[in-house]
Amino acid sequence: MTESGSIIKRVLQTIRRYRLIDDGDRILVGLSGGPDSTALLHILHRLQDKLNVALSAVYINHLLRPAAAKKETAFCRKFCDRLTVPFLFEEADVPKLAAEARSGVEETARMIRYEIFDRLLTRGGFAKIAVGHHRDDRAETVLFNLFRGAGRQGAVGLAPRRDKVIRPLYDMGRDDIMNYVEESRLEYITDASNRSAKFTRNRIRSRVIPVIKREVSEAAMDNVIRFSDILADEEAYLREITLAAYKKVALRTPGGKFSLDLGGNLEYDIWLRRRLIMQLLADAGVFDIEYMEVGRIVDLVTSGRQSRISIRKEIVAETAGGRLYVYHPGRRIGVHKVGIPGRYRLEYPRVCFRFEFAGGQDVKGKKSGGSVARVDADKLEGDLYVAGLKPGARFHPFGRPGSKKVSDFLTDQKYPRPLRDELPILYDERGVVWVAGLEIDHRVRVQSTTRKIAEIEIETY
Repeated sequence: MTESGSIIKRVLQTIRRYRLIDDGDRILVGLSGGPDSTALLHILHRLQDKLNVALSAVYINHLLRPAAAKKETAFCRKFCDRLTVPFLFEEADVPKLAAEARSGVEETARMIRYEIFDRLLTRGGFAKIAVGHHRDDRAETVLFNLFRGAGRQGAVGLAPRRDKVIRPLYDMGRDDIMNYVEESRLEYITDASNRSAKFTRNRIRSRVIPVIKREVSEAAMDNVIRFSDILADEEAYLREITLAAYKKVALRTPGGKFSLDLGGNLEYDIWLRRRLIMQLLADAGVFDIEYMEVGRIVDLVTSGRQSRISIRKEIVAETAGGRLYVYHPGRRIGVHKVGIPGRYRLEYPRVCFRFEFAGGQDVKGKKSGGSVARVDADKLEGDLYVAGLKPGARFHPFGRPGSKKVSDFLTDQKYPRPLRDELPILYDERGVVWVAGLEIDHRVRVQSTTRKIAEIEIETY
């Protein structure tokens, strides 16, 4: 068997071992024009009939190297034409986005790349995204994560599959790939930025690893991979424990905030508390979290104070009402005109309102709080609408003396501050009718003289 034939067989074994591809999948290959992604597309193309898959490829221009990107785009398009593989082109201004997010170019490029992949998966109907990471990349990633202070999950490094991202070259080394490229007489483009000392990963690859091999052991990187594989098996077990505990203490609010019960969380050992926080962050879309960032949240949780800290751009962690919330601040409820009878579904927060007339003969026992409110329909004035809390809004809480600010009422009720921007309120032309789920305004209360009752119900979906 030729070297290229042996490598194709090994890639097929990797695909089957990790169940990376299913029969009939539409696969999108991330193509840069370098030897790894070029070999990946070529190998999958040769396996296309055996795997019964349809292939496409995408090149992403990060606007970091205009001249090189133009050359790479032309090469990738030509290579895809040769293989009769559909070619897609995407572009993102990584330097601008990195500056706005105050993050590194490498980190931002990676984040944007996977955001584009996710969008293409949905828009293009692809089942999987195939990327060209290989065995050497895995070792470099483990070292990179360890040097920046990652925990066990960082030491596991790259997985053969993460959600819909697959790595068919997972068990191949860089030498294997270069041998395949040479034997198959494939052209490729060498990315000059891969040699730039400006990027941490490049310095690890070109400066650190050669010293480790020379001064420690030639097999050092193989041992790093072995260490990573051992941790991966243990990590799978610990993940089951984490998810079981997570189900007990985590929830998602109707407004999309992710939350942990601090009382339940504090019962666990510190290692599990860290993992629960990391799972919460992952659910909120925060990946590759630094150990120090997790530590800041652990400190926030254990302090017992109600406080708020920034995690990433437009992501905050906040403690209130015995819970930890992680969310994107600033979202507001729109104005939704409603009527009686009727049923209305809000996209933010994810709640439904039901309005109907309930008669007015037997009013005994009618309550003002909870998920159902009953008001005197004849006391409603003008149009009804649902919206968020307005600055300075006041109302007269049912059965209590005088009016007060809704914000002060929420404070009295110990209503968590992070949830106030997703609290819907029913208004008429005079003002607040119902602080949904909490209290009606005294002026619309049901009395013995009430002739027509309007019943309002709110429920999540």
